[in-house]
Amino acid sequence: MVVKYYLTKPYAESKLRLVCTYSRNQQLKFTTEHLLHPDFWDSKNQRVDESMNGADELNLLLQQFKLDVLKHVRELQLLGINWTELKDLLYNYLKTGSTVTSKEIQNHKYLRVGLVSLFDCFLAAKSADYKIGTVHKYNVLKSILLEFEKHRKKKIKLADVSYPLMEEFRLYMLNVRQNRNDTVYIKLAGLKCIFRWLIKNNYPIDEKALEVRQTVKTKHNIVTLSDHELLQIALANVEPHQIPIRDCFLFQVYTGQRYSDMQQLCPEQIQGDVWKFQSVKTGKDMHVPFVGWSKNAWDIGVKYNFVLPKFSQQYFNREISNICRIASITEIVLLKRYRGNTTIQIRKPKCDLISSHTARRTCVSLLLEKGVPPTVVMKLTGHTSIQTLMKYERTSNEALFNALSGL
Repeated sequence: MVVKYYLTKPYAESKLRLVCTYSRNQQLKFTTEHLLHPDFWDSKNQRVDESMNGADELNLLLQQFKLDVLKHVRELQLLGINWTELKDLLYNYLKTGSTVTSKEIQNHKYLRVGLVSLFDCFLAAKSADYKIGTVHKYNVLKSILLEFEKHRKKKIKLADVSYPLMEEFRLYMLNVRQNRNDTVYIKLAGLKCIFRWLIKNNYPIDEKALEVRQTVKTKHNIVTLSDHELLQIALANVEPHQIPIRDCFLFQVYTGQRYSDMQQLCPEQIQGDVWKFQSVKTGKDMHVPFVGWSKNAWDIGVKYNFVLPKFSQQYFNREISNICRIASITEIVLLKRYRGNTTIQIRKPKCDLISSHTARRTCVSLLLEKGVPPTVVMKLTGHTSIQTLMKYERTSNEALFNALSGL
């Protein structure tokens, strides 16, 4: 970097200007308070002519100021500051005379970093803890933020993170993307998790951004299957390629386990009449006894030597929906969801709302309906809070009638 003094008006009395040149197109100009006539300024030697009163003192002052600027520039360059950042920091130094600490410089650098670019850093740090499904969810959130940036026509930097920005993002998901309240709640929770990690690792994040909230109903009306509907599925005249899919679905129903855990079943996990495995999603050690209700799952496991057929979840969900249609599970179901203050009504044949996760919900609902204590159901399913478990509960009108009749 070259640092030189110039008169602001070469042919008239004017102030000296300090010019820091990084390259031809990268300059910083700072006007000093020193007023000089061009007759007393030697531009070539960068000195005040000795014929002017006080020339020696002013030359010493100008030289010292120049050396201080060069020293400050070198310190900033050693910290890896690029020109764009260095220019701002140097101007602040010239104007106020104040220097910045290494931490302040780091914060200054980080504030210019794009928020989306830090997703990869976050996921790399969490790679040992997060399962593939969790990583996928954060990548989906990353893609939504990229869409949000396009919508705003502006890249989001750490300096932009604030309560108003988060509120803008929340409303974008509700009004532009037309996401439901529960989806918005989940995406905001994921983003806040990243913010907390950034704060923990000394990134300058405005903690007010964590205060944005999306209200959701604590319990949705969900779709589950009855004992009679399970029998309809079991007896349905399905296509040969659908038989393994039906078996896998029923195996889930009678064990209460997730699709990912059903798909990892292997003979080594079977010890006597107990299925022992580590949950793919949570990493918890799970024990499923093949007795009573779960004895049906044992029979299915034996049929396949405890290596169930593998399917993509998308294909599985499509086919189990088709199987339910063949089984005449086609009554119209009305579900209510919410987008902001608007109630959304979903009317579909029940078969179109069945997925692999319906099996787990059905297991919880039927076991609770049969009088199994919630804590016992939690032991089977691996839920850690009764509030989460009860989101899956859906007592039927028939069960209510039977329970009251027995009193």
